[in-house]
Amino acid sequence: MIQRIQSLYLLCAIIFMAIFAFTPYFNIVTDDATYQLTSCGIKAVETAQADAATVVSSQNYIVLIISGLIMLLSIIAIFLFKNRVKQILVCKINILFYVTLYIIMGITAFMNYSALQGTSFTTTTYVVFPICALITNWLAISAINKDEQLVRDSERMWTRNR
Repeated sequence: MIQRIQSLYLLCAIIFMAIFAFTPYFNIVTDDATYQLTSCGIKAVETAQADAATVVSSQNYIVLIISGLIMLLSIIAIFLFKNRVKQILVCKINILFYVTLYIIMGITAFMNYSALQGTSFTTTTYVVFPICALITNWLAISAINKDEQLVRDSERMWTRNR
């Protein structure tokens, strides 16, 4: 199971998404504070007033849930190694979740930027981790297709020689 290259690709996708799920991916700087947008919500990390506490100003658990679904589907795909057609289907469904994740991330970033009336909006390097996970998922699909083609060719040769 682990010796197959697609399992390693899917494992890399899980690692990328696990790192992404718990790191900030956008920074919004206002006159009053600096905010970080994470999978769990937006929180103030630096405030102008010394007595202001770090608060979570909005909840954004939908990104965390979709990230968890992507990781879960990747784990399921790893264990579907005996049924390559279902494994490909699960990986393709996973790609739809990646696209949905980026759409929701963009919407929440825009809504929070508008609500906070930020002066500066920057991304962190962690925002590309879902893209890296998407690429490794696509590489897994191509490796699964190669395995499936190899099995079909060997079955054809086996039946021809009988």
